[in-house]
Amino acid sequence: MPPRVAARLRICMRWFRKPAEVVSDDAASGLVPEPLEVTFDKEILASKLSALKGAIAEAGGVEGLETFIEALRSKHEVFAAIVAKGDEIDAEDVRALGGLVFSVRRKLVSLMAERQGALVDGVRALIRPDVGVDSRLAAFADLAADDKKLRRAIWDFGAEILHFADPDAMPLACRWVWDTSTTTGALREFIRANDTLRSIPIGESVGAIEGARRWFYEALSEEGFYRDLPFVTDLVWVQAYSDYARALSMSFGMIDNQFGGKQDPLELAVKLLGIDSPEGRLKGTDASLH
Repeated sequence: MPPRVAARLRICMRWFRKPAEVVSDDAASGLVPEPLEVTFDKEILASKLSALKGAIAEAGGVEGLETFIEALRSKHEVFAAIVAKGDEIDAEDVRALGGLVFSVRRKLVSLMAERQGALVDGVRALIRPDVGVDSRLAAFADLAADDKKLRRAIWDFGAEILHFADPDAMPLACRWVWDTSTTTGALREFIRANDTLRSIPIGESVGAIEGARRWFYEALSEEGFYRDLPFVTDLVWVQAYSDYARALSMSFGMIDNQFGGKQDPLELAVKLLGIDSPEGRLKGTDASLH
């Protein structure tokens, strides 16, 4: 991110709905959603939107949400073009995809050295729609064998490939969005008094994440958004998780170094979404993303 400068927040009007326009199921996703069994709070959603806008204004040097939408759209274009190659995907393609996924990029060199063929074959199998998406993701994560940390990273890698190749069809099912094994993730942060809950009835399937995403689509339409809903939802989710992660780090008297320092309110968000760059500046539609 650039140094802080005075910046006026600008929200591009193309994201706001026309009178009486609603988001239909067709505008959401082709994935069958699971029924939602939790109650998300619209006031919390509004507060996260406000926090996101505030963080953008505080960081300065970016043109409001438009900058982030364009960066996510550029990432989508990269993923869609590679996934369209199908069984012609090669090792260079896998490296290109992995470089845009925060949780796996630092492991990618050793992974490609140790199991390049398996990873290439795994990505090819992941994008074939001949079996259910949950089975494909699980098989892809199995490439990590018994390494639990690596399994999480590879799961997230697969989840991002599926989402950014077709954001309308697939929600972002990374572990930071929702993790049933730890009952943590961005979705939990939209449940009021979540710290009092011992269990949260959100399933671990992609359909469960899609069921949650449909709620956000409807709630965001009430906030006036009607375009780019997959990416706006991603941004709201990453803001919620960033708030949680920073609060957790600060409670221990530190900020996790891998997410950056206090001076940049958006560094964790852009890293988690894979739209950061080695220089620390937000990636947009420039050649550095491609």
